[in-house]
Amino acid sequence: MKKKSKLPVILLCLALAAAALGGGFAVGKGLEHTDFMYELKEELKDEFNITVPNSEPAAPNSETAGELVEIQPVPETKDGGFAATDIYEKVNPSVVSITVYGSQSISAIGSGTGIVMTENGYIITNAHVVDGGTSVNVVFHDDTNVNGRIIGMDATTDLAVVKVDKHGLVPAEFGDSGALKVGERVVAIGNAGGLSSTMTQGIISGLNRDLGDGARSLELIQVDAAINPGNSGGPLINRFGQVIGINSSKIADINYEGIGFSIPISEAMPIIENIVDYGYVKGRAVLGISIVELNSTNGPINGLPSKGVCIVEFNEGCRMQEEGVQLRDVIVEANGREIITSDDLLEELDKFSPGDTFNLVIFRAYDNSTFSVDVELIESIG
Repeated sequence: MKKKSKLPVILLCLALAAAALGGGFAVGKGLEHTDFMYELKEELKDEFNITVPNSEPAAPNSETAGELVEIQPVPETKDGGFAATDIYEKVNPSVVSITVYGSQSISAIGSGTGIVMTENGYIITNAHVVDGGTSVNVVFHDDTNVNGRIIGMDATTDLAVVKVDKHGLVPAEFGDSGALKVGERVVAIGNAGGLSSTMTQGIISGLNRDLGDGARSLELIQVDAAINPGNSGGPLINRFGQVIGINSSKIADINYEGIGFSIPISEAMPIIENIVDYGYVKGRAVLGISIVELNSTNGPINGLPSKGVCIVEFNEGCRMQEEGVQLRDVIVEANGREIITSDDLLEELDKFSPGDTFNLVIFRAYDNSTFSVDVELIESIG
């Protein structure tokens, strides 16, 4: 029986594989997380007081995030808002620098920025900032160092939550990202290139951007404010000093300049609240596979169709192999809907919950056969 998810977004937990279809063909649009594994070439200093906690996923939290974070409306005014200096003074106390260490590592494996969400120590950042880490060092605007632990993350939407045992923090004010307009002035604050509390300014260049990477259905905010390595996980702020986005990634190519992306806070908050409560996004239905989206270039050259999504990996818990599905099989239809792109499959999964039956039509290239299969959807756990 079909069930509608309570979350506004149900995403397929599959990373679009930058993997070869036989001959090493990689798929992408030039997008990369420039902060991922951004390594600091320095030895661990005594004052960091880093400890290596258990690397197992965090258990559901006994300490809650306090009152639910409220998204504030944008002030109804046509003036220019606050000066950049006033925005900085208001928001910078809510911005932290994050350095991530692996198990028994004395060198950092990653760094980025975080946003203080609650007075009692919950901090928002990007999943790729903390991915692979077991120990987190958080530095506040007053240079205070505090050990943090990773509560959980969601690689699908690149969101994560870190917790520090510290009270009396200054939480950011969060604004309605759904009210944004192209051309509005915004600023970003972050740990750019290891330089903490760096602020840049620009405008919103575009809204509802779909990067087509097959692994994220959140539509992003495009900005021209400079976003550099270390900015990831930091705030995108409107002219009233409200955080309306979480800076996540940048097109890194010599042919691109001034194209950055931010996750809209209004869409991110339900996911963040799930991470706080459970350590992952509860109730998200997935097939449990990794795929590559086919097109007229990468399909035929590998003996595959020019549309559809090719299965390149079965992940833990996947039920599809039990039904005879194999690697390099191509999903061409889901519940009567033609699947041309990965977004088609994501949108169809949005209608279902874990445990539901999901019908697929599979094309098998080596014998040009097509068959239908019913599979049970599983729950994503990160």
